Amino acid sequence: MPATIKDVARMAGCSIKTVSRVINGEPYVSEETRARVQAAIRAVGYAPNISARRLAQNKSFMICILLYPGLLQPSSAILSRVMDIGYEENYDILIQPYFPTHSRSKRKLVSLISEQHIDGFVTTPPCDAEDFVADLLGTYKVPLVQINPFHRSDTIPFVAGDDVLGARQVTEHLLSLGHRRIAFLMGPRNMRASFDRLAGYQNALLAAGLPIDPTLIRDSEFTFDGGYTATRLLMDLPSPPTAIFAGNDEAAYGVIFAAHEIGLRIPDQLSICGYDDFAMSKNIWPGLTTVHQPLEEMIESATRALIRILKGEALDSNQIILPSALVLRGSTAPPPR
Repeated sequence: MPATIKDVARMAGCSIKTVSRVINGEPYVSEETRARVQAAIRAVGYAPNISARRLAQNKSFMICILLYPGLLQPSSAILSRVMDIGYEENYDILIQPYFPTHSRSKRKLVSLISEQHIDGFVTTPPCDAEDFVADLLGTYKVPLVQINPFHRSDTIPFVAGDDVLGARQVTEHLLSLGHRRIAFLMGPRNMRASFDRLAGYQNALLAAGLPIDPTLIRDSEFTFDGGYTATRLLMDLPSPPTAIFAGNDEAAYGVIFAAHEIGLRIPDQLSICGYDDFAMSKNIWPGLTTVHQPLEEMIESATRALIRILKGEALDSNQIILPSALVLRGSTAPPPR
């Protein structure tokens, strides 16, 4: 016969309710008791009846992370960590692509809520840009935690990096090297990071007593092609920049390609910076000076916050801002004389 919860309780020397609390990840169980129950579960080979648990609690024990393919680039290590959190907390994790402008994506989201009964959602930019997701989940009263939402709310919890400070640090680094004509490549208009990073760039220039030159601010859409095209236009100016700050690393790769195509030496003739610190940024030549975006911590913090909400626990704060860090590599140097 398969082992039962009673067998676990008997071996662990505690009540069935205590075993249930450990299985469900509930609080008010000492670490010593929790470890004893977990050891007993392994010893007797007990497997909880997930279907019965879901029926009894009227929950699916599944949470969904909405991702916009191409812009946010969680590595396999990040996704593996999110899955580990699910295992720890007895929740299934669904990674769902979502395109805000596509009606099929919206119908799929409605289906996930009404048919699969997802317990809660984590959204990544720009899935939240048009408020459809937040309004829909609010209507169905499904808990939501956002990652760097376009519109920040006092009532919807969110986790974000400090993009204004990070962009200011990049620009101040270029200013400290002696650059005065610094271009900035803007990202998509439906992402808050695009505007926050622009603000950090502008704040640094104004603090240094330099005017904002609109001709040095170009769109890149945070893509390789966008960075490439913007660079070709910038370097055709009568007075081209001596440094280009791309709003993300993907656009910076396009800047580097265009600079090589033009015949510019990096960083001797053109300094280049990015933002996000993608894995490739340390492997290209020269290594890309960038800002490390704590993406892993953001996704993990948002997932844990959502699970706390689903357990009925209060969050310490609805707004979690994680620090970013400047990463100096070989793509920046003083401007040419």
